Amino acid sequence: MKKQMSSRDNDPGPRLLKINQYLEKNFPDFFAEARFQVGDDDYFLYSRFGQYLARSIENRRAPRSKIYRGFTVLNKMAAVSRKDPNVRSILVSGPLEHLMDVPRARELAKKRLSPVAQGYLESLCE
Repeated sequence: MKKQMSSRDNDPGPRLLKINQYLEKNFPDFFAEARFQVGDDDYFLYSRFGQYLARSIENRRAPRSKIYRGFTVLNKMAAVSRKDPNVRSILVSGPLEHLMDVPRARELAKKRLSPVAQGYLESLCE
């Protein structure tokens, strides 16, 4: 007997819950403003986070430790994405795409991202 898929099976929200909590804890101002602007849409939240992280690296506005925590968020997403193609889609078409557009951010990403996330980043280069 086949198990019916519910719409929640395609929703990455529950799988991103711990990452959202980490993001909220380490980037509270960003998280509050982004949630206010985009609501509960994780795709836009993480896309904006990629923009925020890339701008912070390019303009050298954030302390190194905060930038490294930003890469921790992306590495956690990459770990979850190994089991969930929806999370992989959010990661690749959101934050990693924004990091690719900024040369300094792209170079730092090559050093700080996990092997899984680096593989996704390299696939964007092709």
